[in-house]
Amino acid sequence: MRILNYCIIYLVKFYKFFISPFFPNSCKFHPSCSTYVMQCFDEYNFLKALYKSFIRIIKCNPWFSTGGEDSPYEKEKN
Repeated sequence: MRILNYCIIYLVKFYKFFISPFFPNSCKFHPSCSTYVMQCFDEYNFLKALYKSFIRIIKCNPWFSTGGEDSPYEKEKN
């Protein structure tokens, strides 16, 4: 399953470097959703990372007012 994680990470990197620059920076979360997704797939197994990424992207809209989760890397520091 780790291969799937790496595939998703590279797809997000492709999006981040080649597609994202054409859109305005409008992510309300820190870290951005694309960075969060890459961190999740680097830290967790495929299913958990997919779930956490899906929830994060669903929350990324103007009608959802609460903050996002911390980065998986920030949780380790605490």
